[in-house]
Amino acid sequence: VEDSDPDSQILAYFNDKGQRDREFITLVLLIAASLPFIVFLSVLRERLEHGEGGAGVWTMAAFAAGLVSTALWAVAAALYVVPSLTTGANGEFKFDPDTFNAFTGAGYIVWFSAGMIMSVLVLATSVLGIRAGVIPRWLSWLGFAVALSLLAAFLVIPVIFLLAWLLTVSIALVWRKDLSEAPDATA
Repeated sequence: VEDSDPDSQILAYFNDKGQRDREFITLVLLIAASLPFIVFLSVLRERLEHGEGGAGVWTMAAFAAGLVSTALWAVAAALYVVPSLTTGANGEFKFDPDTFNAFTGAGYIVWFSAGMIMSVLVLATSVLGIRAGVIPRWLSWLGFAVALSLLAAFLVIPVIFLLAWLLTVSIALVWRKDLSEAPDATA
């Protein structure tokens, strides 16, 4: 359902308890998915720190951007689901199209803001990939393009590029488990 749909279509969607339950389950799953992503961020931080020769600017910027984006995506998901959870005084579902429009509009703004902030993580990782070999060089160059595309995160495609890049970085980090395989920037 999009906020441009007529109120009657939106109301029909939200009057279906199954739809509301699916939205809530989706919210829980999205928030649960942030937990392994935080583990990924911690591993990435360790690798970036090793490559930078300590917790330098690039490492801290990448880690902070990752954490902030994760939190913002959780908030955006919650904002999208709020209309599904609205109940009246008697505990029954109560729908207000204005509430729907306000919360989904705010959710969208928070969602694409998180994507734009995530460009800092991609950029910092790519810089340290080039400078210190933290990730393969080709993946670093690709990361620059992904970071640039994330400045247009209000579109869906840059986020798909981000997910593909993150998956590839995850594989590269697992492949190169031993930190000694990545050259140290201090050497």
